[in-house]
Amino acid sequence: MSHPTETSRTGPAVSLSEIGFDRLEPVERAVEIRCATGDWWTADWRGPPVSAVVDRAAVPPETTHLVFETADGYRACLDVHAALDGVLAIAMDGEPLDAAERPRLVCPGVEGIRTVKGVSAVVPVSLSCDEDPGELEALGIGESDDAETAE
Repeated sequence: MSHPTETSRTGPAVSLSEIGFDRLEPVERAVEIRCATGDWWTADWRGPPVSAVVDRAAVPPETTHLVFETADGYRACLDVHAALDGVLAIAMDGEPLDAAERPRLVCPGVEGIRTVKGVSAVVPVSLSCDEDPGELEALGIGESDDAETAE
């Protein structure tokens, strides 16, 4: 998996702390989460909308995708239109999320593995129609740096 390259970036990585994420007005949205295991549930998620982060960060208009990153290297790349419907949740069903899970990206219609927990930065990218957004992801599926874990 590669990291978003300078050629695909339309702007710098946007650190949530740098844009005053904690001062953005939260909204509440009911969003269904569907896991790869087949489990699913709908919850009321509360947090700033992704659109407010994009506005605050002055994301360039040619942006086609947003890469959501965590401090530990987990990355999910979403089409900008799907991402703009999302929330960077700090609470679920009225209860605060654990500190390690805040904020959690939740978007209608986005599979559970891309509901990134502990988002620390958003990277705007511009991809051509022949570029695979999956190449910018690090979802941890089947990946292990520790050979003993696999045993």
